[in-house]
Amino acid sequence: MKGQRISERDGSAGTPTVLPEGRTQHRTQHRTQHRAGSAGSTGSAGPAGRDVAGLDRVPELEIGQFSDPGRKRSNNEDWLGTFQPEDATRLAQKGSLFLLADGMGGHVSGEMASRQAVDCVIRAYMEHGGRDVAAGLRAAVEVANAALYDSAGRLQQGQNSGTTLVAGVIRQGELWVANVGDSRAYLLRRGNLEQISEDHSWASEGERAGLDEGWVGRHVLTRALGTKPHVKVDLFGPLPLEVGDRLLLCSDGLTAPLADADIQAIAGRYPAQKASKALVQAANERGGPDNVSVLVVELKGRGQQGRSKVATLVDWELLLARLGGRRSPALIAGALLMAVALLGLGFALGLLLFGH
Repeated sequence: MKGQRISERDGSAGTPTVLPEGRTQHRTQHRTQHRAGSAGSTGSAGPAGRDVAGLDRVPELEIGQFSDPGRKRSNNEDWLGTFQPEDATRLAQKGSLFLLADGMGGHVSGEMASRQAVDCVIRAYMEHGGRDVAAGLRAAVEVANAALYDSAGRLQQGQNSGTTLVAGVIRQGELWVANVGDSRAYLLRRGNLEQISEDHSWASEGERAGLDEGWVGRHVLTRALGTKPHVKVDLFGPLPLEVGDRLLLCSDGLTAPLADADIQAIAGRYPAQKASKALVQAANERGGPDNVSVLVVELKGRGQQGRSKVATLVDWELLLARLGGRRSPALIAGALLMAVALLGLGFALGLLLFGH
């Protein structure tokens, strides 16, 4: 589901100094290899409004994220970030922002670049005036690039710094994506995974030119933040979303060892947080050649997260699973009797409590 790419136009925003008010979550830096990760969060806010593909104006989101150094690296230069304004009006105007950056340049400079990029984009996007998501995203990424380029100029001779960046904004049932580099954005819908972003690397250029996958230099980036005074930002959207859609942001530590088919099979199998962790673990099982980070956001419809009281009394799928999937008449009859007994008990308790 390639989104409509938005043509580039000039845009700028002032350099922000403080984070705006809202819920912010970043990857906590972990030093323990193979066990590092960060828990996701679930949040919902905003007034009801027009329905877009089954979603309220400000949809409920389930967020999962996990990051790991991989099997070949001792440090983690990836950085994840989410931001959701606390104010309902602000949330309806700006939406929820999700970001992933993959730093480069070595242990210290790479980590600093990725973190600085995420923080700067959050500040600049939330402070950008107006409701134009695309213009706000582009301006925010340009501000981050200028800040990183300025920081890189102060590094010692021989050091370099830069980072990829992929960002998604979900607002009123629609999605916008911005990217620079080879960190990716995917959309998972009804079990089908499709890449939204486009890689900025010699590998993708080589594929378009029909070159063999093993050619030298294929992993070199053709675009990154902080390496030049100006950067071209790819923008996609708005994409209309449906209940159950999942946005997946990831670094190339996931996409190098895993094919899209592998990612698709795992991404929709579990709840968002468990899915992000399972994807990272799968990449490590394939060698974990690089830092690997995943952020998963699922769109929930009103009431989708909850289950009815009757349904929670007897979880039929869990019951059948624990019985080994056997569906003999005796077992089904026993399960029905259990349900009737529980309903009868509930009725009796209701009479006891409210009958007087």
